[in-house]
Formats: sequence, C-alpha cells, structure tokens
Amino acid sequence: MNDDLLTVLVVDDELPIRQELRLFSWEKHHAEWIGEAENGEEALRFCRCRTPDIVITDITMPVMNGLELLRSLKSEFPHIQVILLTCHSDFAYAKEAIKLGAVEYLVKVTMDDSDLAQAMHRAKGGVYHEKSLQRSEAERQRWKAFEQLMEMTRQTADDGEFPAWLQDSFQAKLPLQLAAFHVETRKAGRLFVHHACEESLTLLEQLKPFTWVPADSDSGIYVLVFRAENGNSPEIRRELEEIMEELYQSLDGRLPFLCDAYRLYGVLSDPIWRSADFADMYRSVCERPDAVFYDGAGRVFATSPTGPASLDEQTATEMSVKLHKAQWNREQLAEVIRGDFVQWAINRRIVPEELRTFVADWLRGWHREQAAQGGKGWKVSCQILDAATINELVEAFVHEIESTGKVKKCRKEITEAKAFVEANLEKTITLNIVSREVGLSPHYLSRLFREETGVPFNDFVTGKRIEKATDLLQHTSLRVYEIAQQVGIPSYRYFSALFREWTGAAPTELRMADQDGKG
Repeated sequence: MNDDLLTVLVVDDELPIRQELRLFSWEKHHAEWIGEAENGEEALRFCRCRTPDIVITDITMPVMNGLELLRSLKSEFPHIQVILLTCHSDFAYAKEAIKLGAVEYLVKVTMDDSDLAQAMHRAKGGVYHEKSLQRSEAERQRWKAFEQLMEMTRQTADDGEFPAWLQDSFQAKLPLQLAAFHVETRKAGRLFVHHACEESLTLLEQLKPFTWVPADSDSGIYVLVFRAENGNSPEIRRELEEIMEELYQSLDGRLPFLCDAYRLYGVLSDPIWRSADFADMYRSVCERPDAVFYDGAGRVFATSPTGPASLDEQTATEMSVKLHKAQWNREQLAEVIRGDFVQWAINRRIVPEELRTFVADWLRGWHREQAAQGGKGWKVSCQILDAATINELVEAFVHEIESTGKVKKCRKEITEAKAFVEANLEKTITLNIVSREVGLSPHYLSRLFREETGVPFNDFVTGKRIEKATDLLQHTSLRVYEIAQQVGIPSYRYFSALFREWTGAAPTELRMADQDGKG
C-alpha cells in the first residue's frame, strides 16, 4: 500500500453499488480503495482492524444503518471522514447527516463521478485538517513529556512520584530500558533528515514497545523509552536494530538526493531497576560513545562504564617514534599508520579529538621535514579534523602522506565512478548505485574512493553538483528551482541551504553578484 494515498472503505448492502464504486478512479483523486462492507456493524469491525481515512456508506442498511455507523465512527474514530449515500432526496436525512458531521450527502440515483470527486475533495480536506490537529496535539504532548523528563533528570527521582510519572508519560514501569537514537548529518540536510526520522519514529511507535521524545530541539538525539517489564535486554537490542534498519530504509526512499549524507546509530542502556538510576542512564545514552569513533560500521552501542582515555605525553611519544622511523619511506609509513597506529589507538581508546590533534601535529612536523627537502608548506586538512571514525582518520592520514609532492594515478574503478557521477548529476546518485556500475561493493568503494581522492564519496558528488549549479547560475537564465532539478536536488529549500553551506552565498546572491560584475 502507498502510505501517501488516502484509504477508503465502501459500505453498502447492494452489491451492484459496491461493484460500481470499485471502478471509480481512486488513484486519480489520491486515494485507495481498501475494502468494503455490507452493513454498519461489519464496517465498524473493519475500522477497528484497519482504520480508513474515508468511509463512504449507504444510509439504509440492515443490522446497523449509515446514520448509526456515522454516530459510532464520530465517537470512536473522530478523524474518519464520512460520505453518506441514499436513495432518498430527503432534507431530514441531509440535516441529520450534517449535524452528525458527514462531509457530504449524495443521492445514489443522480450521483455521477464528478459528484463523488467533489465529495472526495471535501473529505480529503477534512482528513488533512484532522491529521494536522492530531500531529499538533501529539507534538504538544511529546514536548510536555520531554519537559517532565528533563525535570526528572535534574533531581533524584522519588520512588513514590516516579512510577506514576512513568505510567502517565510513557505507559511504562520499572524495569525499563532507555535508548538514544542519534542522527548525524550535514547542516544543510539536518531539517529534512530530522523531520523524516520523527515521522518514521511516530509510525514505528505504534508497532513497537517504545515511546519517544526529543532530547532537545536541534541536537538530532531522540530518547526511546522501552517497556521492558522482564528486563529482556537482548530482545530490546533486536528491536532497536530493527528500528534502525526501518529508519535507514525510510530515509533512503524519501531523501535519495541526500546521497547517504547522514549517519544513524543507537545507544542502549542497561535495564533500569531503580528510580535512582534513571537520570544517570538518561545522560549516558545521550552522550556520543567513543565506540562510535572506533566502530564506524556499528549501529547499536551499549553505554560505556568508562570514557575514552586521554592521550598522555609518554603514549604520544611512543607512537611518534614509530612513525618517525618510517617517515622517509612513504609505503612503509602507510603500513605503520594502517597497522601499528590503528591498533595503538583502538587498544587505548584515545579521546577522538585528542587523536585527531595528534595526527595533525605529527603531520605538521613531517611536512616541515619535507619542506626542508624542497617540499611546500601545509595546511591541516578538514578530512583529518572532521574525521568521524578511526577509518576516516587513517585514510585521510595515509592520503596526506601519499599525495604530498606526487601525482598519483587513480584506479580504473574510481575513474569510472567519478565519470559516472559527472554524467548523471541530474539523477539520484547513491553509493549503492555507483558501486553496481563499477563492480565493487559499496563499503569497498567508499573506502577506496576516499583513499584515491582524499574526499568522501558524498562530498565529491555534492561538490560536482554545486560546481555545475554555479556554472548554470552564471551562464544561463534558468530559475533556481530548475537548476536544482538539473543537478539532482529536487528540493529547492535543501538546494539553497546546501549551496550556501558550500559557497557562502545563496544562489540568488551569486547570480546577482555575477550580473553586477558583468555590468
């Protein structure tokens, strides 16, 4: 089923009418026929299993008539929009139908497709209005729960008050488990990714044993309260892994133009058996664990009882000596970085920021040695300073060593990948699509691309899109939204935000500046 289509249930005791309505062009009106019933009682049972958006029902039926069904629906499912059908052009029926909240009243003997289309248009407006009200109320309740959660984490939980609060806010009781779902993405795409994640979490919340609240308004961290009455940690971990997979699939389907420019991972607490442990567990799941840096492929992490180790002078000197021994042989130095350096960092679990600083400082010294031999000066690469994982840091480190003073020939697969990207900028481009084109696995292509070019695959794609967009802005009269489509970014808002992030100016500002320069 297409989740974007409005769903319709048809209720009538006359088979010919049901058959006729099945043939109506539902998709043309952004709707989907999902079932039928012969009377109101049967229809009510259907609605309790699969809640439709719109019910089209006859009034005169056995067992339960249409007006009785309408009353029941408005009591139990107030958001369902109801269109009434009747054989009688009776004002009393119409008056009663409107009073009960029907969106339209149609006489079957005179009804044609245009009448039903008009009724569907009105019902559609009612559905969207009700859903908007529901979302607003749900968001209000969610932020209220978040504010209460913040209050609870700022004080020692009271054993008398805490259970009642848990039940009221999260329909949960001790023992329970907390998880934090972390979203890491570029600034330009943050709003889109956060919105898509929140919608997906809200849908999954109805199917899984958790309730979610935002950690704050902009962090991209969402706290999930799992109902774990039996303290079943392995089962909840599997649930969290399934949620992660659902979210990745949802984002890939809804936001293909982001080109994998985001990372999602979850942090899961131990089972919480005492009220007094709740605040500490909450804070621990909201922190980015060092394991994320050292296990870049992981999706679910446990909270760590100890934090990462600080890099002391003796430990730093130990690795510096190993690197300096190989500094004049680049192949050997790359082997040391990929071997000894990686194991040294992983075994000690060094604070990632301190590790990045160590690499940058060592490279400064190495470049000074190169400069003494006729090399050029060096500026710290953003690929080193922004490395999110140990693998990214190592590949940036090695690339800096191998590329300095050399023109390195690109591998055939990487050359093909770059050519494919440049030839297909107007299309959806993801790592999976390009990896199939060049015959490599997505993971291997990602690593190889960074090794060969010094930039992540996604940055290369985005850079080429911005480069083409800049050229079109300067040399064509295409409108900005048309240019966005031509470079494969159909969202005007996202294109504008991304363009500003990469160039420092809005697309319209660049065009005006270019025109002023020519004038």
